[in-house]
Amino acid sequence: MRPCTSRYIFRLIRVTFMTSDHTDDLRFRLKAALNGFASAFKRLQAVTGPSATAERIFIAWSEVLWWAVSVDDGFEDLARNDQSYRPNLGDYRAARNSDSEGQILRALRYARDRCGHQRALVTSSWGPALLACLDEDDELPVSWRKSADLPPPDPRFDSETLRAEYDRLLAGWPADEALWMVKIWFEREQARARL
Repeated sequence: MRPCTSRYIFRLIRVTFMTSDHTDDLRFRLKAALNGFASAFKRLQAVTGPSATAERIFIAWSEVLWWAVSVDDGFEDLARNDQSYRPNLGDYRAARNSDSEGQILRALRYARDRCGHQRALVTSSWGPALLACLDEDDELPVSWRKSADLPPPDPRFDSETLRAEYDRLLAGWPADEALWMVKIWFEREQARARL
């Protein structure tokens, strides 16, 4: 058994204070999710390229999509509970859904559901015709697959209502553009929330 020294007690008190101080703070959790998204986005950019394997791309995309949806959920929670940010949840959703950058989040939620629940790779490299035009040092472009090209959805998880938005906003388009758009939306909302 470890002796109970004043140094040990101080460390225990400090750790307890640090962890309990923020666990129920919506703003702290949202900032952590925003940092998670930014870090995952950087890791995704680091693994994409000519030598990237489908497995590495799948893992990186799954992570960045998970964080993107977590941040969106965090802004919804903040709108629901903090009048200084937005008056109510409906204000956040209406603003997000009518904004060219924000509306991508609903389509990304579909992609996240498919990655997470069906382990479907929602992105793919563009075809051989485009690859023939690339120089040896060019990055391999990645696009969103059409929902019809994905494995059948798991009926236990209802993401079908988001499928039309995924096909309209993402399918066939360069995948990284959506993340840049979401990054812009998050930065604007972060400034609005004064995080």
